[in-house]
Parts: sequence; C-alpha cells; structure tokens
Amino acid sequence: MIYKKDTKRFTRDFDELLEMSIGAFDADKELSDRYASIAYNLLKSKKARPERNKKVLICKNCTKILIPSKTAVVRLEKGFLVYKCLNCGNVRRIGYDQRIRRKSD
Repeated sequence: MIYKKDTKRFTRDFDELLEMSIGAFDADKELSDRYASIAYNLLKSKKARPERNKKVLICKNCTKILIPSKTAVVRLEKGFLVYKCLNCGNVRRIGYDQRIRRKSD
C-alpha cells in the first residue's frame, strides 16, 4: 500500500477496509476493530480525503467502528448531527444545514 499521489487507490483501499470492518462486526468484533484501526491510521497518514459520510464511521478517540445503534448513538441537535461512541464516550458533532432537513415538510 504505497500511495504517493495515487488518491484513487487510497480511497479504494480505505473504502474496502471500512466495508470489511462493518461486515466482520457481527462475526468477530476484534477483527472489525482492527480493520477500523488500520483504516483510521491510513486516513491519518495521508493527505487525501475520503467522503465525509465514510470518515465519520470511525471514532477518533478509540479508533473503533461506529455503527448506529450498535456502537454509537446518533442524534440531531440544533443544526448538528451528534455521534456518541458507546465504547469510549467520545462525542463528535457534525454541522448540517437545517434548511435541507425542512424540505421534506
């Protein structure tokens, strides 16, 4: 896995590790956490940026996978999407535009 300027390859490998982590969660949680940790370290070491919705699936504090209702609590609070890790208690707030939410009304 050598990525100098090959961002497509980086994002592909990051996506694969994330999918493997989510897929292995029910069978083996330790293996799933290891895949998530490798994906996070890969993300931290490179300057390429994956999509935001994939990046938030890994806890910054304990580097474990965040699966809503299994390892994370997800709430909406005044313009923020709040992820709380059930493993370490770390809270991540991600801003969103409230006008987008109100379009469905």
